[in-house]
Amino acid sequence: MDKHNEEHIYVAIDLKSFYASVECRERGKDALTTNLVVADPTRTEKTICLAVSPALKAYGIPGRARLFEVVQRVKEVNKLRLSKLMASGYSAGASDERKKYATENDITESTMAGFDYASYNANLLDAHPEYELTYIVAPPRMALYMDYSTRIYNIYLKYIAPEDISVYSIDEVFMDVTHYLRTYHMTARELASKMIDDVLKDTGITATCGIGTNLYLCKIAMDIMAKHAMPDERGVRIAELNENSYRRKLWDHRPITDFWRVGAGYAKKLEAAGMYTMGDVARCSTGGPNDFYNEEKLYKMFGINAELLIDHAWGYEPVTIADIKAYRPQTNSISSGQVLQEPYDYEKTKLIVREMTDLLVLDLVDKRLVTDQIVLTIGYDIANLSNKADSFSGNNYDHAVNNKGRDSIGGKKGTNRDYTGEITIDRYGRKVPKHAHGTANLGRYTSSTRIIMDAVMELYDRIIDPSLLTRRITVVANRVCDESKVQESEQFEQLDLFTDYQARAKEKQKEDEALSRERKLQEAMISVKKKYGKNAMLKGMNLEEGATTISRNNQIGGHKA
Repeated sequence: MDKHNEEHIYVAIDLKSFYASVECRERGKDALTTNLVVADPTRTEKTICLAVSPALKAYGIPGRARLFEVVQRVKEVNKLRLSKLMASGYSAGASDERKKYATENDITESTMAGFDYASYNANLLDAHPEYELTYIVAPPRMALYMDYSTRIYNIYLKYIAPEDISVYSIDEVFMDVTHYLRTYHMTARELASKMIDDVLKDTGITATCGIGTNLYLCKIAMDIMAKHAMPDERGVRIAELNENSYRRKLWDHRPITDFWRVGAGYAKKLEAAGMYTMGDVARCSTGGPNDFYNEEKLYKMFGINAELLIDHAWGYEPVTIADIKAYRPQTNSISSGQVLQEPYDYEKTKLIVREMTDLLVLDLVDKRLVTDQIVLTIGYDIANLSNKADSFSGNNYDHAVNNKGRDSIGGKKGTNRDYTGEITIDRYGRKVPKHAHGTANLGRYTSSTRIIMDAVMELYDRIIDPSLLTRRITVVANRVCDESKVQESEQFEQLDLFTDYQARAKEKQKEDEALSRERKLQEAMISVKKKYGKNAMLKGMNLEEGATTISRNNQIGGHKA
């Protein structure tokens, strides 16, 4: 068979509740029987849980719940357990022998009247209805998770070459196993099972696996088929799909948002047009020009993205891992984003923008990159349009508004009732002022802190509404390229008789000397930070009230390292 025309076999592996499984492993616990969430308890209960253990998910808690949702659901479960316990005529009160058993088995005292003890072990909770359901809150440790991910990737490398592996995320990979099945004399299921077994033995982490004849099908097999299948004795779920079985098993599957790349926005548009499943989309694509449902209708709804949606509706995906490896984007960018722990006013937000810009420029210098365009986006807080009780719990509001009920903007209430600008709806259905967004063109490629900082500060003052509280900030260096390429492609200009080129040459020399001194200072700072840590050298602004650089330097991806 022609190598280019042979049918490929792909494997997708997703580590089960990865962060939660790592935390259970580090505690000597089984993730399949231990109730645990990975979340930062020092933040408010609105913080998102990075992971929920499979045992706790069994109680109806989603994988990306907010901490207060976990608290509420556990309370509901315990109320139900208690009502059943009371109905059975059970009376709380433990014997000395049972107290000794509880102590030896890490069972804690209950905090809820009516229960004898509390436990985070699912097996014990099933066996003892008189136990209160509890759970472990594990602060995130991103560096540890990255270490585990590296160990697991190295296990994959024992079987598959790196050019046939595409890392999708810290806990998910795609593999082209086409040419390995004959070598190992295995089926794709057997090879995947062997790799998952090795991961389980080395790390104690189990996985979900999808096998398909293209990258899309193996992803769907994993996301929909495997995750809803019964696990084996190791907790492993494996599912397989080809184009025919995909159409047979999943054309009627709902909700359509279970499919990769189909979000709530896509689903809403499709439902408005009377399409609820991938089968509906596929049938629509076959309609003729005179039919109500036809391919053109999809292109009007989604533009060029309709091509991808139609392909996926039929189970097609032409892109291979080799294509992914060979892809080079036409333009590149480097960005820095931050969600503030509390609403910030105009001055404090400006401080954060300065900090973020400063670090972004150092990142450019470290990577020997330059940019000629900066983009700034400021997201406003819902407190600008809502009442105190609607927006905040605990001390969050107090950070934004002082004891007299007035914020630091200068006499205005924390809720800006005078706002008359454009209003949008956020992902939670709440009204919020439309974000501020702007672009600054630098006129030259540079990695100068001074030049870029001046441009960003001017841009900030131009786009910000000083009367509003902010919550999200994103700074992007657009059109970045290697500084050596810029030096190689220096621009030439047409000379004229009216310009004093000698004076311009002196100005340029002076500017180049200033930039050279600044560059040496930047490189010295980077060198010190790499050797002694990111917080080994700080600027005065990093010590001001409200600054976040020091804490963020101890984070990875916005979470504790």
